[in-house]
Amino acid sequence: MKNNILVGVLALLFLADLILITQENLHSLRFFTKPLLVPLITATYLLDIRKKAASINRYFLAGLIFSFLGDTFLLFKWAFLPGLGCFLLAHIWYILSFVKLRKAKVIGSLPFILAYLGGLLFFLHPYLKEMEIPVIVYGVTISTMAYFSLCTKNKRLISGAILFVISDSLLSFNLFVNYTPIMEQVVMTTYLLAQISLVYGMTPSKRF
Repeated sequence: MKNNILVGVLALLFLADLILITQENLHSLRFFTKPLLVPLITATYLLDIRKKAASINRYFLAGLIFSFLGDTFLLFKWAFLPGLGCFLLAHIWYILSFVKLRKAKVIGSLPFILAYLGGLLFFLHPYLKEMEIPVIVYGVTISTMAYFSLCTKNKRLISGAILFVISDSLLSFNLFVNYTPIMEQVVMTTYLLAQISLVYGMTPSKRF
């Protein structure tokens, strides 16, 4: 019952956040929507784990916490680098959580991951300027996260990691190349689905 309520509140907040993205005069209200999305997902994760009497993956929980901090920082124009740093740390914690669940090596996937990362960085290069090094470091980190998700053989974790890569790729285009509110809505949608997929993959529950 509690999980159903949390999912309902999450859906309403997410819809409100999507609407606020397109309303420039109401943009400040996102301080009351966007930062609450990941805490609600985290609460669902903790309730599911408690209900199933399963152990909490503390690395994964740390990743969710840093995701929340990243969401909050990115609401401030001056705090892009702290926000990027928080998401970088979130992905490192996700990597550590996936390593604990690793079932196989998938070396054959590395050429595809590296090709995608190289292509993205090549495309973004003319637009990055002083942000080139931070974006490269972040790109390598999230690509590593995607690789280790494949090593888990967990379809939900793999889906979440791929959605995260898609979301961050679209975000980089929106930030550095050409911003549109519609693209930001797509970024938020893929981002939220990524976090939900990861939580779904880390719990025995099938609520999502």
